Amino acid sequence: MKLAKRVLLSALLAAGIMASSSAASAGPYEYGLELVRLQNSPVVNNLDFEDAKSKNACFCVSDMDGNGWLEFTVAKMDETGMYLDYECYEYESGNEDVLKPIEIRSPEAGFKPRFAGMAGENKLTAYRVVDENKREERYYHIDTAYRKKSVPWLQDGEYLVARQLVNKSNDMLFTYLAATEQGVIVESESRPGMMTFTPEKYMDPNGEAIGKEAFERSADSYIVKAEKTEAAFLWIPVAELQKAIELGRDETWEILQKSWQGFRFGDGPQGIDPTGDRPQVVP
Repeated sequence: MKLAKRVLLSALLAAGIMASSSAASAGPYEYGLELVRLQNSPVVNNLDFEDAKSKNACFCVSDMDGNGWLEFTVAKMDETGMYLDYECYEYESGNEDVLKPIEIRSPEAGFKPRFAGMAGENKLTAYRVVDENKREERYYHIDTAYRKKSVPWLQDGEYLVARQLVNKSNDMLFTYLAATEQGVIVESESRPGMMTFTPEKYMDPNGEAIGKEAFERSADSYIVKAEKTEAAFLWIPVAELQKAIELGRDETWEILQKSWQGFRFGDGPQGIDPTGDRPQVVP
């Protein structure tokens, strides 16, 4: 949890307000300056749009850890047909001019979570943990399916579903493996021509056999004293971002704002930062 106060340069703030004056009238928000900085960043403007198009890439703007610093994430479909290829960026707390990649660590068996789905709203079960100092940690429950291309020891036709928890803190996106479900894809008995996943065994993070009920509870029981809630991310095709950039600054700002406005964590409105250090655009 970052608790350092953010120093907002008045010149940059004024530039941000002027750059987004027409879009700002769309409604109340707390992170207008952050969106302007994303809009002006080389990361956003110099994306490899041809590569993004070939991989059906989507992007989203979020605040996963609630620290007041917005993340810009791009997810691409890899050769397995899953969105397992993604990059996440955030401005450095000590250098507001650098939008840097966030380190992603998935140590257990090399499983990388399917952080994004297709374009549109992606709802996830989420967990909030608040310590005695009222510092908040957020976790996101994600189930990722793998086949032989990703996990070589699987047999042809076998699939593995990894139940994972994702947490972002200290400039890092970290995944925890709660349990796995292994099975095969077979033709549905009730719907001819349709394929269904038939589980054959369930395992804990150490590979020990567990029952189906334990697997279903694995994400909930992984974190102690957590408040269970729901999160939502709004993913937009990168192709739409490219069109907005070609049209101009206001259009780019508006499409970034659209994704940000679609982000939710729990019942509270977006734009709430538990540290109280959030940047604000002065009316």
